[in-house]
Amino acid sequence: MIERLKHKLRGVEALDAWAAVAILLREEADDYETLIVKRAVVPGDPWSGDMAFPGGKKTRNDHTLRDTILREVQEETGIDLDFLTYIGGLPVVFSSIKPDRDVLPIVYLYEGRPEIRLNPELTAYRWVHLKELRASRTIAKVKGWEGEVFKLGDDIVWGLTYRMLDKLLEMLDEA
Repeated sequence: MIERLKHKLRGVEALDAWAAVAILLREEADDYETLIVKRAVVPGDPWSGDMAFPGGKKTRNDHTLRDTILREVQEETGIDLDFLTYIGGLPVVFSSIKPDRDVLPIVYLYEGRPEIRLNPELTAYRWVHLKELRASRTIAKVKGWEGEVFKLGDDIVWGLTYRMLDKLLEMLDEA
C-alpha cells in the first residue's frame, strides 16, 4: 500500500510554501499509525494548543522545504528524518485563519519506535492508528469554528491537520 501511495504523491524538491510538516507513518498491528503532537499554549499564536504534525515555517537559511522539515522535526522531536524513508508530498494546504500561510505535508515511513524528545514548542505527542482516526470522525466546535474533526479522547484534530489527514486517508483508500 505504501508503494502505491508513493506513486500518488509528488516530489517536493521544486515546491515552495510558507511551512512544511512531517507526516510520519509506521506499520503497527496490521495498520499504520501516525505521530501527532500537541503545540504549546502561546498567546497570539492562532494554532496555540492544537494537535498538529511536527514541522514549521521556512527560514531564509532553508534552501528547500525538505531542509525546513529536516531542521524543524529535529528541533521539535529529536527525530532525524535522514534515517527515515521519504515517501513524497501531499498537496499544499492553505490556512483558513491566515490564508497566506500555506503548508506542505511531507510523508515519511518510520520503522521501529523512535525516541521522542519534545522541545518547549510542544507539550505532548501520541501515535494514532489510522483505523482509530477513521472511527473518530465527528462534528465539533473548536475555537468558534464548527466542522468535521477527529476526536481522540480529549484531543481534537481539526483545521489544517484534519485536512491533511483526511487527504492522506483518501489517498491510502485509493491505493
